[in-house]
Amino acid sequence: MDNASRSMPLKRRTLAAFAAPCLPLTGVGLPMVIYLPPYYASTLGLDLAITGILFSAVRWIDLPLDIAFGHGIDRTSTRFGRFRPWMVAGGLIMLLGLYLCFFAEPGLSPLRAFLGLLVIYIGFSMAQVAHTSWGQALSTDYHERSRIFGWWQTANMIALLTLLAVPPLANWLGPQLGFAATASLGIHAMGLVLALMLTPALLAVALGVPDRQSAGAASEHPHGWRDIWQALKQPNLRRLMLLALLASLPPGFGGALLVFFFEAARGFSVNEARLLLLFYFAAGLIGAPLWGWVARRTSKHMAVAWAIGSYAVLHMGLVLAPNAGFWVAAAGMLLAGIPAVAPPFLVRAMLADVTDAETLATGRSSAGLYYAVLVGVQKIGYAIPVGLAYIVLDAVGFDAKLGSANTQSAIDGLVLLFLVPPVISALGAAWLARGWTIDRAAQARIIAELHGR
Repeated sequence: MDNASRSMPLKRRTLAAFAAPCLPLTGVGLPMVIYLPPYYASTLGLDLAITGILFSAVRWIDLPLDIAFGHGIDRTSTRFGRFRPWMVAGGLIMLLGLYLCFFAEPGLSPLRAFLGLLVIYIGFSMAQVAHTSWGQALSTDYHERSRIFGWWQTANMIALLTLLAVPPLANWLGPQLGFAATASLGIHAMGLVLALMLTPALLAVALGVPDRQSAGAASEHPHGWRDIWQALKQPNLRRLMLLALLASLPPGFGGALLVFFFEAARGFSVNEARLLLLFYFAAGLIGAPLWGWVARRTSKHMAVAWAIGSYAVLHMGLVLAPNAGFWVAAAGMLLAGIPAVAPPFLVRAMLADVTDAETLATGRSSAGLYYAVLVGVQKIGYAIPVGLAYIVLDAVGFDAKLGSANTQSAIDGLVLLFLVPPVISALGAAWLARGWTIDRAAQARIIAELHGR
C-alpha cells in the first residue's frame, strides 16, 4: 500500500471486513471474565479463590507470548502478507480453546481448567496482536485512524451485546426445544456461537483487507531483542501503556464483580444482573461514534481524558446511589456505558501515532511489538481484578452461592471492591491522557518526514 493510498479514507466494506474478527475475539475478553469464573466456581465445582488465581495466572503467563508474537509479526514478510498468517493461525488455535473452556464438565480439575484457558488465550493473543497492529497499517491519517478503530470498537459492542444475550436466550428457548434451562446450557450456547462466528470472520479479514509492507517494515530492517528493549523505554510508549492499564482496570473489576454486586448488594436475580449488562454495552453503540466525533473535533487524547473522567463520576453515582429498582439501575448502567467505550479504540489510534514516531526515529516499524505490549497490558488490566477481587472476596467470607444471604461485612467488602479501585484508576488514566503530546499537527509532521524519506 503506497503512501498516498494509506492517507485516503478506507471504503466501508474494507472497514467492515477489518472489524469482522472483533465478533469472536470479543468473546474471549469480557464475556469470559463475566460468565466463566462464576460458572467454574459454582456449577463446575472449582474453589472460588482457585478460580480467581487460575484466571489471573494464565494471563500473566501469556504475557511473554504477546511480545514473542509481536516480534514475529515485525519480522514477517510472506506472499500472504505480514499480519494475515498470524491472524488465521491464532483463530484456528482459538477454536480448540473454545471447546476446552466452554464445554468443560463438572468436577473440572484446576490443571484441566488451566490448560484450557492457556490454549484459548494463546490463540487469542496471536490473533489479537495481529489484528490490532494490522489496523494501524491501514492508514497514516490522524483522524482516519480514529475512524478505523471506531469501526473496531463498534463491532466489539455489537459482539458484546450479541454474546451476553446468548445465555439468557438459550435458557429461554432451551425448554421449548427439550433442553433443561441450566447455567451449562447458556455457557455451551455461547461457546457454540463463538465457534460459528470465527470461521467466516477469519475469511472476511483474510480476503477483504489489504496486507502489504509499509515504510520501515521489519523485513527491510530486522531488529533484535536489545532494540526491542530500547524501544520499550520510549517515554510516550510507557505513558500510553500506563494509561491503557489504568483504563482497563475499571471494566476488569466491573466484569469480575458486576453480577455479584447487583445480586448480593442490590437484591436482583442473576438474570436481572446480566440483563443490566446489555444496557451498559448497548450504550457503547452510542458512545463509539460520539467519542469518535469528539476526537475529530478536538484530539484523541482529550476525548480519552473527558471520557474516562466522566466514567469515574458516573460509576461512583451508580454504586453509591440507593437501590431504587431495576430501571433506575438500568439507566445508571446506560449512562456509565457511554464514556466507558472510548479508551479502548482511541488508545489504539494513539498507539498508531507512536508507532510512526518510532519508525521515523529508528528506521524500522515495530507495530507488532507495540500492539503486543498493548494487548499484554490490557490482559493485566483484566487479570489483576479477577485475581485480586476473588481472593479478597474469599478472605472477607463472601460466598458466590449465597447471593444476598451473605453476611453484611462480606457484602460491604464487595461494594468497596466494586467502587474504589475503578474510580481511582479511571481518574489516574484521565490525568495521564491530558498530558499527551502527539496531536494532529505533531503527527502530520511525523508522516511528512516519513514520506520525505
